[in-house]
Amino acid sequence: MPSHLLSTFERDGYVVLPAVFDADEVAALRRDADFILELIINSSLANERQSRRLDIRRKTDGTMVVRKIQPIIDLALHLAEASADDRLLKPMAVLMDDEPVLMEEKLNYKQPVPALNGVEFFRTPADDDRFPVHNDYAYYRYNDYPKEIISSALTLDACSQHNGTIKVFPGSHKDHIEHLRVRNGLEVPPDTVDLADAVPIDAPAGSVMFFHSCLIHTSSPNESGAPRRMMIYSHYPKAANMGYDIRNGPNRLRESPWEWRYQRMKASGEFVDRFHVQSGGAS
Repeated sequence: MPSHLLSTFERDGYVVLPAVFDADEVAALRRDADFILELIINSSLANERQSRRLDIRRKTDGTMVVRKIQPIIDLALHLAEASADDRLLKPMAVLMDDEPVLMEEKLNYKQPVPALNGVEFFRTPADDDRFPVHNDYAYYRYNDYPKEIISSALTLDACSQHNGTIKVFPGSHKDHIEHLRVRNGLEVPPDTVDLADAVPIDAPAGSVMFFHSCLIHTSSPNESGAPRRMMIYSHYPKAANMGYDIRNGPNRLRESPWEWRYQRMKASGEFVDRFHVQSGGAS
């Protein structure tokens, strides 16, 4: 990583590398994202039980939007391989001055989906797909995870203000701010930052943004009608010696039997998929 990018990260708390992954690689990652979305929604429908991986909201107009799915790398190969790609790990090793070890991963979809029948058991709070003004360390600190965690956000779709891209507050990583609990997570107290200072990360698909766990960031709702998918991998420095998959592992173990039950129901004809992703959206 060029020295000026390291100094930029130290000053701002983030750095963006545009178009790191090529068009064919991005297409494969998108196919994985579609597969996971179909799997998790259809598995939920078949089992009449919402997967704990699935964060889905119901907007005021009655439409539904998938905010995120977490965890995911045990479900699709290309997204799993990306978590260990040198194009992520080598720059991150420079930024944290240690070997990066994967701690958690999530796919922020911001993807509208049609109204589905028979989802009365879904937990769909009246909300949209925005994320509060927060930093990730506000969550990590409850598990005694280190501040030195760095996340890489890999864009599966071109990101802009129109489709709810991530917005960051440069330099806000230098001191952690205590957060308040709000409806959809944790948020910094009012007037901690000036929203006018937020910098939107406009980037083509296949770009990677590295950001510090204390960097304050947010996003607005996706108003485009199409998905705005961003894969986020979070790594901790090896010296922290935190163990393997301690954050996402319990959910993988909890959800896997239900997903295999769905696969068996599908194979036997007991259940037929009711949700399908089409090019550019879902049906």
